[in-house]
Amino acid sequence: MSHNSIVSRSSLVAAATAMSAVGFLTVAPPAHARPMLPLAPACSQWGFPEPFSLKQTNGDTVRFNPPQPAEGLAVADTPNGALQGGVSGGIRGDKLDFTIHWDTVHAIGRYTGTVGDDGFAHGETHDELSPASAHWDSTVPLVCSTPATPAAGTAGPPAPAAPPAPPAAAAATARLAVNATGPTTLKAGMSGTYTVTVSNPGDLSAPVELFISFNGNLRQTGQPTPSGGFDCTVNNYAGGTTSVHCTVGQFGSKATANITVQAQGSAPGTGQLIANINSSDATAQFVQKSQQLNVSIT
Repeated sequence: MSHNSIVSRSSLVAAATAMSAVGFLTVAPPAHARPMLPLAPACSQWGFPEPFSLKQTNGDTVRFNPPQPAEGLAVADTPNGALQGGVSGGIRGDKLDFTIHWDTVHAIGRYTGTVGDDGFAHGETHDELSPASAHWDSTVPLVCSTPATPAAGTAGPPAPAAPPAPPAAAAATARLAVNATGPTTLKAGMSGTYTVTVSNPGDLSAPVELFISFNGNLRQTGQPTPSGGFDCTVNNYAGGTTSVHCTVGQFGSKATANITVQAQGSAPGTGQLIANINSSDATAQFVQKSQQLNVSIT
């Protein structure tokens, strides 16, 4: 397989049920948690399985088969019916970046994300023709087409297995949770301060990835202020919408971190702040994986 796993653009025209682009991508309840699998070997190039599927936080499921040389076709199962669209883009290393042109609803879904060590991918999607956005998780693991080369001198006999834990003792693990607080009412044009808290009451540390999305009439402003070792960046999308993406290599046992963001009511109506966490550690457990804070703007 070549270094890049690329999905070619499809010119197939969508049929099926018409719906709005905003309805397709707007965030709703969180996607189902993925199944836990043992950690996969280190990988330098990931590829799509057959078939590939993902679940969005609005409840929609998107799936497609690995592309042929000429074209790829994606299908979305939504509460309002099925959609089809052409796929372009692919995977470079562990980074996913592909686009689906949902012809029937006149929407262009841009999907970006990262493959974890367990093979499951997580990321965000936004409509390049509207402010709508959502978080997504793959429902199947990706496949490793090029394993990483072991470092010199690391080969050797496997370490002896650890003795089994006593039957009554629970296995130690990271236990991750996210919570968002801030004003639930704003005047149009005014800003509020929101705090997203990530905690780990578990007995082990784990890598953590945090996504903060802003939807409806709530827009992120300024730069986030993280603590607890988190590194945050702001992603800018078409239409003036943004999201905040934060990561930390190891989030310690019993640790708590606050990420402070500013958000403004753009116009009277409603808006949402959605916080979602993931971990590439397949043994990590989630006390609360996602939270949505609804904001009324007057």
